[in-house]
Amino acid sequence: MRLGDAHNGRLCRATRRKGERVGERRTRRGFALEAVLLLMLIFAVIVMAGLSAVQTLTRTSAIDYRSTQVAYAAEAGADDIMSQLDAAMQDGVIGATDIAGLASPALPGFAFDTDTRTTAAPEARTITSGPFAGLISLNQPIDIEVTATDSMRNRSQVVLSVNAQSIPLFQFGVFYEEDLEILPGQPMVFAGWVHSNSNLYLSSGSVTFQSQLTTPDSVFWQRKDRNERLNGVRIHNAAGSPIQLDFDSRSHAGAAFVTRSTTRFNNRLMSGASGVRALRLPLPAGMNSYTLIEPRQGGDNAMVQDVKLAWKSDWYIELDVANLATPCASMVQARAAGRALPTAAQCAAIFTGRPNAFFDGREDLRPDLLDVNMAALRTWVAADPGGRRVDILYVRFTGRNAGITERDYPALRLVNGAELPASWSPIEPGGLSIATDHPLYVRGDYNSVNWKPAAFYADAITFLSNNWNDGLQANFARRAASALTTANVAIAAGHSATTCDWQRAGCGAPIYGGGLENFPRFLEDWGGGRIFRYTGSLVSLFESAKSTGDWGNTVDAAGNAQGAYYNPPTRQWSFDLRFRDPRMLPPGTPRVGTVIQTAFRPVF
Repeated sequence: MRLGDAHNGRLCRATRRKGERVGERRTRRGFALEAVLLLMLIFAVIVMAGLSAVQTLTRTSAIDYRSTQVAYAAEAGADDIMSQLDAAMQDGVIGATDIAGLASPALPGFAFDTDTRTTAAPEARTITSGPFAGLISLNQPIDIEVTATDSMRNRSQVVLSVNAQSIPLFQFGVFYEEDLEILPGQPMVFAGWVHSNSNLYLSSGSVTFQSQLTTPDSVFWQRKDRNERLNGVRIHNAAGSPIQLDFDSRSHAGAAFVTRSTTRFNNRLMSGASGVRALRLPLPAGMNSYTLIEPRQGGDNAMVQDVKLAWKSDWYIELDVANLATPCASMVQARAAGRALPTAAQCAAIFTGRPNAFFDGREDLRPDLLDVNMAALRTWVAADPGGRRVDILYVRFTGRNAGITERDYPALRLVNGAELPASWSPIEPGGLSIATDHPLYVRGDYNSVNWKPAAFYADAITFLSNNWNDGLQANFARRAASALTTANVAIAAGHSATTCDWQRAGCGAPIYGGGLENFPRFLEDWGGGRIFRYTGSLVSLFESAKSTGDWGNTVDAAGNAQGAYYNPPTRQWSFDLRFRDPRMLPPGTPRVGTVIQTAFRPVF
């Protein structure tokens, strides 16, 4: 090999290696550029994906937000309908008219479609829990269906299931809004639930309660008007054995009261310490319970009309007491649409005016009576039961004037009432309620033949025996009552209250109001074992406003001492179990109503 060839070979190899290195560097630079471009592309894709995700998330969030809004709107609409149903329960009853009158919810930005409907027939069920456990309520199941739509046409639908629960007040044997005193001198046995929304005072030589006693306040084994505690109060335990009361809320406060009641009576005597709550009549705000018996007034709004029996009555009568001697010639009458009024002759047979009829020893007055002959009323209705039907008869007296003897104490009296008018339908129980804002007297047996649902609503109720004679009751002297007088009727009336509790500072010597035993009033000598047999429900929501004479009155109208104007009867009193059936309640029965949510579900 020549030297030049060798040199040239080395030079070529060196040049080739140098070229290879240059090529490698160029290749690496190209790859880096491609990598950078690829990374930038990937980053751009990621950024674009991110932006797309953000936009998608934004759109989704907006959709979710609007969906949530419209769902809440639908729920709010259902709650609005439920609150309207609750307001419609002011009279304790939900009817087709109430449901048809429901207003559609209103919320800016949303439109609503509603469908409120009953889902089954009303059902009577025993309440199993809560403060009214053991009572029977009438339950109407209702579904509230609400669809809400917003401006973007987002839509949500919900169904709210509720129970319209109605508790009739005549489910109690005794119900008092104020302090309840039960202090009978004569033996008394009472069967039925006794409830007071205030304090309960118990003391007697012989009184037995066969059912529970409840109050959200206190139980006092003591008279309210003076220092006296008798050992004859007995309460049945769960086995039906009468157990003597030997404690109260003063001797056993709080949990000790509950423990003692459980031990002795199986907790059938309950106070506020036991968790009892007040049961309130559902009246509009600012309205007192006396409104229940007040007459119609031109300015009465719809809520007041829902409360007043005068507006619920299907026979409404106004009579100026100045015309009492000839009532049918001057009374103003209004009847429910299509129902007949009696002719002049028929009216005269039913209604009779009796100014200064007799002497009431408790009031020291001679009542000016409008007598209602229930037998004549029954005969008149029987000729056309559908057209002459009477559910609630309300009587209002005008022209009262304490300065005129014949117009000082107007009152309504029922006579010949042993049998009430027959039902207008063979499948209906019928029934008749009598209402007035004045005193009510009842002479002789009432509703003792062919029983019908019946009630009295009045300022005060006085029962006169089968022996009563107006002509013999001309002065303060007591007349002998009959051996037995029977009344089967619910009573909602005023009571006389003891002015204060003698144990409280500043009370002094209070006047005794008469207690439950004199809530139905008496004017005769019922001593010697004469019996007043009463079956019904005794309800007092207010104090008497017109019948204000003292229970313990011993002075006649001239101021002469005369002794007691009556002797008490043997009281055989009990709750009428027929009232546990809602169909058997008297017309106009006050009801406590509430609407309870039972289920909620969205519709997809």
